[in-house]
Amino acid sequence: MLIAVLNQSTKITDDQAGKMTEAIASQVRNDAAPIWDKTAAAVVYYGTFAPGTTKMPSNVPKQAHGITIVDDIPDQPKGVLGYHTEDQGGKIWGIVAASPSLDNGAKALTGDWSVASILSHEVLEMFVDPNCNLWASDSRGKVYSFEVCDPVEAPTYNVGDISVSNFVTPAWFDPLAAENKKTQFDKCNHLHDSFACLPGGYMVYASEGKEQQHQGDRMPEWRMRSKDAWFSRTNRRKTQPGQGGF
Repeated sequence: MLIAVLNQSTKITDDQAGKMTEAIASQVRNDAAPIWDKTAAAVVYYGTFAPGTTKMPSNVPKQAHGITIVDDIPDQPKGVLGYHTEDQGGKIWGIVAASPSLDNGAKALTGDWSVASILSHEVLEMFVDPNCNLWASDSRGKVYSFEVCDPVEAPTYNVGDISVSNFVTPAWFDPLAAENKKTQFDKCNHLHDSFACLPGGYMVYASEGKEQQHQGDRMPEWRMRSKDAWFSRTNRRKTQPGQGGF
């Protein structure tokens, strides 16, 4: 799998986009791929191109799945940070917005809610569940979407000096995993049970045919507003074929 990162944002420089992509490539290769027992995806930065352009630059290989950094995402509630989807031809692509976090005091490369961590979030979820069609049962009447960063999206951790998103392990989706006290539920070892959520995270689940969202109690107010708007407007992209997001 090749994930091509591109930059259309006026707020993220070419150098910043390159640095965050390099850190995320290392994260996928050294952290996510071993934990998820998957062949690592190649995450490569292919440079900037004009805002509003929808056609992939000619230097991007045809087999690549693209993810683009923009200022804001058109036709979405204000504050939405990103999503990835699949077109009818089976091509997976994603988009990450820089303005919502930067406008609320976050930084491009460091700290919680950095643009780098948002890009990491989308890359990791594209890597683990590219078609956005996986759910896991808790054996108690609920099923949880296979979004590996949502429950632990803050706090972040660093690869070098770049902040990247924490992510859950396969054990998080296993209702019996907690019987082993040595089980690792997320990369940073903040969680101690399956289907648990950090105060800075959230998760989407379905029960009795109705989808619901649980938000941690320490999510920033601006982030909570954007999640509420996103969930109420779209009723979760996960329910629509080939869509999933942040």
